[in-house]
Amino acid sequence: MTAIETDTPSNKVKEDESTDLRKDREKKKRSRVKQLLADIAKQVDFWFGDVNLHKDRFLREQIEKTRDGYIDISLLASFNKMKKITTDSKLIARAVKNSSVVEINLSGTKIRRRFPLGEKPQDVDSRTVYVELLPKNVTHSWIERVFGKYGMVVYVSIPRYKSTGDPKGFAFIEFETQEQAAKAIEVLNNPPEEAPRKAGMFPKTVKNKHLPPVEVTEHSITEGCGTEEKKKK
Repeated sequence: MTAIETDTPSNKVKEDESTDLRKDREKKKRSRVKQLLADIAKQVDFWFGDVNLHKDRFLREQIEKTRDGYIDISLLASFNKMKKITTDSKLIARAVKNSSVVEINLSGTKIRRRFPLGEKPQDVDSRTVYVELLPKNVTHSWIERVFGKYGMVVYVSIPRYKSTGDPKGFAFIEFETQEQAAKAIEVLNNPPEEAPRKAGMFPKTVKNKHLPPVEVTEHSITEGCGTEEKKKK
């Protein structure tokens, strides 16, 4: 007599669990790739965007050296900020294929702005605030999170010591409008009376923890101030 194997309830459960695990892994992998592409696109769009390019002398010079505005994607892959995300030029090209800021050449090896860079805005100084007494471990994302409550932060400059790379304790923050910059100065230097903190302190960003006191004033931001955005190589 020939034995006939049949699926038992326990085998069926194991098979279903295996399928679910495989689907879950694939879902997480797609999510990671999607986030990676989004991070790449955000960084490239920032570099080629009006706000940064008006300040970024190095990148402007690289673009101006070419006849058609295209620069090698491999150059972007060599920048420190991009190295932290990826060094794969093909992945960078893939990430920005639908960008409204940049475009890729037919061979997928070069990149340029879609539109020429216009004149530098004349109101940059009035939209920029100067902040002192920042935490030693201050980051761009921290500043964007805190100051983003008062308007659209379009540019952050955190000067650093060349010898150590540590922040110098102050920063320049450019807002989208003058009104937003004024609001940040007003609120952060003059918190509401009912606020459980002293004047000059940032609003709480971590439960039950206060951040160090700061001084926020309107200030101009100029090229050559040693911003992280310029220290790419």
